[in-house]
Amino acid sequence: MRNRTHHPKTLSAAALLAACMPGIALAHPGHGFGDNLMEGLLHPLTGLDHVLMLLAVSAWAARLALAGRMLVAACMAVFVGIGALAPVGAGAMVEAAIALTVVGAGILLAMERRWPAWATGAVAAAFALVHGFAHGAEGPASGAYIGGLVLATGTAALLVSTLTALLRPRIAWLRTAGLTSAALGIAALAG
Repeated sequence: MRNRTHHPKTLSAAALLAACMPGIALAHPGHGFGDNLMEGLLHPLTGLDHVLMLLAVSAWAARLALAGRMLVAACMAVFVGIGALAPVGAGAMVEAAIALTVVGAGILLAMERRWPAWATGAVAAAFALVHGFAHGAEGPASGAYIGGLVLATGTAALLVSTLTALLRPRIAWLRTAGLTSAALGIAALAG
């Protein structure tokens, strides 16, 4: 039987990392993007908060079969696009919601629990929608930029979940990565 307690050094390292980097988790100082595909492709990969959520949700989805991983990637891609097109705008509420998605995604990854594909997809869609709000506020809410966001998000999600599945998703570093992600999200909320 596996010991499910967290090692104190792992928790301490995650807390220390979070305390040292609270400002890094927010990636939305304003950008001035143009409406082109390359900027849309790169934007989801430029903020630590976006990357942490994408990596944590995708690694968590690695516990699913290929069809489930594809569903999660599609949900993330579609809902990041919907969020980017929604006239929500940026602000403290969106930033707090983004930080909560980073916390939630990290906790889900650290818990090492497999959920049904539909539930995993629904959570992924909700998290991606929130990140889409920020992407839309930072760039043009139309055209090639949105296409790039959708393509980059879906491709990265499927790639991460597939690679993680190949590396056996129950290895200890995934739990540590989840705890670190959650700690950084908490630091962003506190900062």
